[in-house]
Amino acid sequence: MTEVQQYAVVEDLPGFQLRRYAPHMIVTKPMPGSLSQSGNQAFGFLADYIFGNNAEGVKIAMTAPVLQQRTKDGFEVSFVMPSDLSNPPTPNTNLRVSKVDQKLMAAYRFSGSASDSLFEAKSKKLLEAVASAGYTPVSEVIYARYDGPWTLPLLRRNEVLVELGSTEAP
Repeated sequence: MTEVQQYAVVEDLPGFQLRRYAPHMIVTKPMPGSLSQSGNQAFGFLADYIFGNNAEGVKIAMTAPVLQQRTKDGFEVSFVMPSDLSNPPTPNTNLRVSKVDQKLMAAYRFSGSASDSLFEAKSKKLLEAVASAGYTPVSEVIYARYDGPWTLPLLRRNEVLVELGSTEAP
C-alpha cells in the first residue's frame, strides 16, 4: 500500500481544512510548461530516481501525493519521500533533494481529472476561503495528486494547498 504524507488536522473551517504537516523530505524536478505537461514530463525523472537511478542505487517506495507548484518558468514537481527516509540518496540527474520544515497549510480536497482548469478553479476557491477566515498565504498554491491515471476520475483524490503565515491558528 502506498504511504500517504502525514498531517494532523487542526480544524475544519468553511471551505478548507487547516492542517499541520510534519517535517519531511522531497525530491523535486523543475519543468517548463503547463500543469499537465510539466507533470507528465517530470514524472519520468522522479520515478527513475525512486526506482534506483541515484548515486547509491537505492530503490525508494512510491508515496502520495505528487506535488506541483508554479514557478516563473513552469512548475516544480515533487515526490514526498517515505517518512522513515531522513537522508534520501543523492540524485544522478538535475533533481533536488530538500528538507521541508513543519508547515501550517490550508487544504481543499476534490475529485476529478487533474486538469489545469480544475486546479485553477479550486485554487481560487481555496484562496477566497482562506482570506475570509483571516489567514495570510505565504506560498504559491500547491497542487496535490494522490491517485494514478488508472483511477476513475470520480474516485481520484486531488487537493490544492497553500502555506499559511503562522504555525498557530489566528
